[in-house]
Amino acid sequence: MRRDSDIGDKAISDSEAVRYYEEDEESDIDIRPAFFRDGDRIVHSKAYARYIDKTQVFFGINNANITHRSLHVILVARIARQIGRILKFNTDLIEAIALSHDVGHTPFGHLGEAILNDISLRNHMGVFNHNAQGIRWLSRLEKRFPEKPANGLNLTLQVLDGVICHDGEVNERELKPVLINGKSWEDHFKEYKESFNTNQVKRIPMSFEAIAVRFADSIAYIGRDIEDAILLKIIKRIDIPKKCRNTLGDTNRTIMKTLIMDLLNTSLHNDIIGYSEDIFEAFKELKKFNFDNIYSRRDMHKSEDSKNSYMEKLTKQFNLIFENSLRDLEEENFKAPIFKDHIEYIDDEKYTTYFEPNKQNGNLSLIARDFIAGMSDHYFRKVSSMYNTD
Repeated sequence: MRRDSDIGDKAISDSEAVRYYEEDEESDIDIRPAFFRDGDRIVHSKAYARYIDKTQVFFGINNANITHRSLHVILVARIARQIGRILKFNTDLIEAIALSHDVGHTPFGHLGEAILNDISLRNHMGVFNHNAQGIRWLSRLEKRFPEKPANGLNLTLQVLDGVICHDGEVNERELKPVLINGKSWEDHFKEYKESFNTNQVKRIPMSFEAIAVRFADSIAYIGRDIEDAILLKIIKRIDIPKKCRNTLGDTNRTIMKTLIMDLLNTSLHNDIIGYSEDIFEAFKELKKFNFDNIYSRRDMHKSEDSKNSYMEKLTKQFNLIFENSLRDLEEENFKAPIFKDHIEYIDDEKYTTYFEPNKQNGNLSLIARDFIAGMSDHYFRKVSSMYNTD
């Protein structure tokens, strides 16, 4: 029997699902629960399909065993569902958030995100981050019905809140959702706008389901990135700090199991999700180890066909595509890639609902940024080679 204070009592039910636009008649009689339906809309979207060729951590490597973004979101979904099953959360809501949480990621992962952020600042578009861009894809750029470009996928507020509030890089021992009165659409729009403004305000999810995904994100990548780095001979298993090995383990399997079991034991009869002190401190140290010994070394590694680092080479390519795409838009070069492959995603301003981007060259800069942000790694290289005259 669960105690009165069990967090499972706070699970979101499908009857609480809230959509911004009224559903059509066919959707109203759908036999699928609301959040399950959201999951279907997500996996059938074009943004979801592009996960298959987007970097998780390592790129430019011909090795099919290395984790890509498509596998990462499935791992997050499975871990978060496991947590949610024990804590009696809504696992359909968890799955929808997990599968869509990274659709806003650029090609080449966080490295590409940092470069596109620099381009955004330089072109007076505010900041760029994949959380907000994910909302932009799901709520604006994706179109369920070509004749109704305004409503995107018309996902529920609860799913969109989980996407905008996910953050697997932040170190948090424990987290409790915004429970008093929850969040309104006005709150969501405010967080969305701020994410493209300074992105400095800490966003707290409105549901325990979203928090389960937020914690699962870190659990899914921390040990998996270590296994990939060992496979690529970037590190050795013995390099993992002794404290981390003794407390968490030294394989992805043991690290995941330790983190999940501690999270469940700490949270089961509580009103908050979190880790015990010892596990949390070891987890923080392991994240720092990954950053210093895996992610930083990857970014500064020399590319095979260049004496420059990957960061320098990618920065040049991102700027090359942005500048040429912007010129193609200005000159209405309809044979250019941005017209041939991106035209269906270009906003019609008369349908603007809750985000009016900074005007710059008649919004052309924003269109060019959307174009790049939605690229797969392979397509990015293809377009870059088209514009590269070196």
